[in-house]
Amino acid sequence: MPKSFQILAAIIIAGVLICACSSPPTTIDPKFSGRLLLLSGDPANGANLVELTGTGPYNLSPIVSGVFEAVPSPDQTRLLYTTKDELLVRDLANGNVKSLIKGASFCLSWAPDGNHFSYKQTAGSQTKLFASDMEGKAKMIWEDGFGSGERSAGAFGCAHWIAADRLVFDRLLGAIANQKKGGEAPKPNTTTLAIVGSSVKLIDTERKWSIEAVCQTGSGALLRPHDQGQPYLAAKSLADLKTLDPKPISCSDCRLVGYAAKSCVPFFMEQNESTATDVFSLNPVNWQRQRGGHVNQVFSPNAKGVIKSSARLMIIGDAPDKLFLIDTESGAIVSFFPKPAGTASGQGQLQSPVPVVWIETN
Repeated sequence: MPKSFQILAAIIIAGVLICACSSPPTTIDPKFSGRLLLLSGDPANGANLVELTGTGPYNLSPIVSGVFEAVPSPDQTRLLYTTKDELLVRDLANGNVKSLIKGASFCLSWAPDGNHFSYKQTAGSQTKLFASDMEGKAKMIWEDGFGSGERSAGAFGCAHWIAADRLVFDRLLGAIANQKKGGEAPKPNTTTLAIVGSSVKLIDTERKWSIEAVCQTGSGALLRPHDQGQPYLAAKSLADLKTLDPKPISCSDCRLVGYAAKSCVPFFMEQNESTATDVFSLNPVNWQRQRGGHVNQVFSPNAKGVIKSSARLMIIGDAPDKLFLIDTESGAIVSFFPKPAGTASGQGQLQSPVPVVWIETN
């Protein structure tokens, strides 16, 4: 081959390689697999618990109606949920349902061992916090005299388990005068540790913060200052509340999505533009912010999500009928129902979807 042709061929090949290297990487849309349980409708009036399956078009199958809360177990094999009359547990493998507690319950929370849970019930002017085993054998942890008003206080009044026999809760509104603890009236407005054994021991600490989330596969926790006016705080352990020194998380206007399934990797959303949102995680060892995805979508303050155990894919539900699958690394986002939700399967339209648990398949 003449030398001039060799030079020309080399130039052409070099040009092709340069173009290939300079071309933007192709973004691959994320794909859903497994089963997604979610609430659809107004939880204040009892939502529908439905299951989403398929790879697109998706199928929506009704499970039960009139559900007010639904919380998966730490290993995601069971689901606690409440109706207006009782608290039940559902086996997510075979669908078997067992009634555990009678009466309207709220503030459901699992212990890390998956063998205990806590809940609240209100009767008249009193609200009571209970801990129970999976046979429905309940033990009262605390009662106050402020009635249904505490229900509207949301997560502030709910308990969080930090061990199989320990849970933490806030006493925001004081204590009833005739209730004693070791001959001493409990202090109002405290963060209280309950140690549950043959009896219940309560240890009060000055309330400086409220718990947002606790990792149930480790000891990490995310907190907020009690006035809710400052950034999130991260703590490696809640074992000693009196010496707790949580560290602030570096983000200006972020919202917690939750922990990735079966891990202690927390994810946040941060809106940095009027038309886009950043999704990022924290390294649970040093709480340093990790590189995340830039999503061309803005979410409402009511948006809720679940994250796959691989920490790569996230599902976000948002009012009034939006359900998205997001790649947390690339920021690629797809809608489960580009058309009105549910029309492909004829199951009706989703309303304010709230993802509850992503049951993954290998």
